[in-house]
Amino acid sequence: MAARRPSVCLFCQSRQLALSKRTAHSTKRRLTTISRRQLEAIALRPEDDGFLLSEKERAGEQSEDEEPLLSAVDARRQWKLYNPIDELREAALGFDALVKRRDLRLEVLRSLSNPWPQVPAGRQHTMNKPVLPEAKAAVIPHTTFRQRLRDALGPKPVRQVLRQQLLRCEYPKEILRVVAVAMQHRASAKHLAVLFEPLMRALYRCRQNVSDPEVLRCLNTIIMRFRYADLEVQPQLLYMALKFAARSRSLPAMKKFLAMIRGDGLKLSSNVFRSIIAKFSIGHRGLGEIRNGRWKRQDLMQVLTGFPDCADLPSDQHYHLGSFLFRDDWQYLHGWVAVLGRCRASELVWEEWELWKHTKASTEPRKLLIKEANAAAMTSKLRGDIWFVEQQTHSGDLKRAWQLLSETSIPFSSLKMRIKDKLLEEPEYCPPAAWTEDVRNEMVQKYDRELSRVEQALGVKWTPGAEDGSGDHTLTMDQEEALDKLGERRWRSDDAYGYPWETDPIVPENERGLHDAEEGSTA
Repeated sequence: MAARRPSVCLFCQSRQLALSKRTAHSTKRRLTTISRRQLEAIALRPEDDGFLLSEKERAGEQSEDEEPLLSAVDARRQWKLYNPIDELREAALGFDALVKRRDLRLEVLRSLSNPWPQVPAGRQHTMNKPVLPEAKAAVIPHTTFRQRLRDALGPKPVRQVLRQQLLRCEYPKEILRVVAVAMQHRASAKHLAVLFEPLMRALYRCRQNVSDPEVLRCLNTIIMRFRYADLEVQPQLLYMALKFAARSRSLPAMKKFLAMIRGDGLKLSSNVFRSIIAKFSIGHRGLGEIRNGRWKRQDLMQVLTGFPDCADLPSDQHYHLGSFLFRDDWQYLHGWVAVLGRCRASELVWEEWELWKHTKASTEPRKLLIKEANAAAMTSKLRGDIWFVEQQTHSGDLKRAWQLLSETSIPFSSLKMRIKDKLLEEPEYCPPAAWTEDVRNEMVQKYDRELSRVEQALGVKWTPGAEDGSGDHTLTMDQEEALDKLGERRWRSDDAYGYPWETDPIVPENERGLHDAEEGSTA
C-alpha cells in the first residue's frame, strides 16, 4: 500500500509534528535520530553582505524535560520541504557582493593619503601639473613581499616589487622593514638606493601619522645604511633630509647634512635654498610652529652664518647655509635677506645692502618680464631696493631703515601699510630730505587708524558733529563685554610680525610673480 502523502495544511502539519514529538518522548530514553538533529543554518543574503549564522542550541544548557525549539528551516528540512537551491543562490550573490566591496575602505583611505598638495588657486597656477599616481590596492603582507622579492629576476622586476611595497608604507617602521629586506643582498640594495622617488613619497606620507622628527630619524637611518654599505646616496635624499632638519629645529642634523652636501661636492639650487629658508618658520601669522615649535635664534644664526668649530677652516670648506649663497641671483638673495631680517640681524642686512649696491642688477637695472598692470616701471633695481627697505624695517633697526629709504628713489606712499606704520613709530630718524608731504599725510592717517583701533577695543564709535571738529562717542557694544574681551590673554592690538612665525611663505602669493620674474632688456 502506498505511503500517505503529507497534507499541505499548516494546521495538520503542526498537529502531526506534535504527535510525533509526544511519541518520541513517551519512552524513558529520548530518541535521537538524524532527522531530529539540530543543524546549523547558514544563510547569505546580498543585502546584508555578510553571513547570518543561527546559533546552535547546546544540549548541555537544556534539561532532558525541556523540548528543543525548532526553527523554520529545521522544520522544513524534517518534512523534506526544504530546497537548498535558494540558499545557495543567496550565498553566491552575497559572496559576489563581498568580492566587489573588498577594497572599498582601502580606496577611501588611499585617496586621503596623497602626499602631494593640492594645486593652489591663482593665475600663476593655471597650468596643469602632473600628479603622481597613488597605490590603490590592498596592503601587501610582509611575508608576501619577501617571497616576491626572492622570486624576482632581473633589475626591473626587483625595482617593481620594491616600488609597490614602498607605495603602501604609511609608518617609518614599515619603510625600515622594506629597507632591511632589500639590504640583505647587494643587488637588491643597489636597486633600492636608486629608487629615491618612492622613498621620498613614502616618507612624506608618514607625516600624516608621525611627527617630523620621527621622519627625520627614519631618513637619517636610511642614508647611513646606504653609506655604510658603500652605496651612492642620491642628492634628492640629502636635500630632503636638510628640509626635515629645518622643520625639526635640529641644529645637529642641519650641521650633519650640510657637511655631507659639502663633502659630496653638491650645490643647492635656488629652489632648494628658498625651500630650506621657508622651513625656518619665519612667515607671517603662520601656524606651523604648533607642530614643530620655534628655532632658537642662536642656533639658527649658526646655521646661517657659521658653526663655531668651523671657524679655523678655509673659506672654501665652510658648510653653513651662507656658504651656498649665490648673490648675483635674486632667487637666492631675496630669501637670504628675508631670513636675516626676521632674525633681527640688522648688521648683516646692512652689509648685504652695501654689497647689493655694487651688483650688476643694481648698477645696470633691467626690466622685469611680468604680466602685471603696474609692472611697466618695475626694474631689477627697484625690486631689490623695496625688498631691502622692508627687511631692514623687519629687523627692528628703524634708524638704518630710514637711512636706506633716503638713499633710494622709492616714494613713501608706495610702501606697504605695515612698513609705513612701522617706520612712522620713530619719525625722529627720518632725514630732512625724506620728510615730504606724503610722509606727513601718512602720519595723520596712522593716527586715525590707531584711534579707530582704540575705539573698537573700547566698544565706542566717533560721531562727528558740527564743522568745527566737535563730536561725540556712541556705544557700539556693552561696556562689560568690551572689558571682558580686553581682559583675554590672547587679545592683541596688532599682529606680531617678525621672528619666527611659520608656514605662511616669506613672500606672499600675490608677490611671488614679482620675485620669480626673469630680467629682460636694459631699462
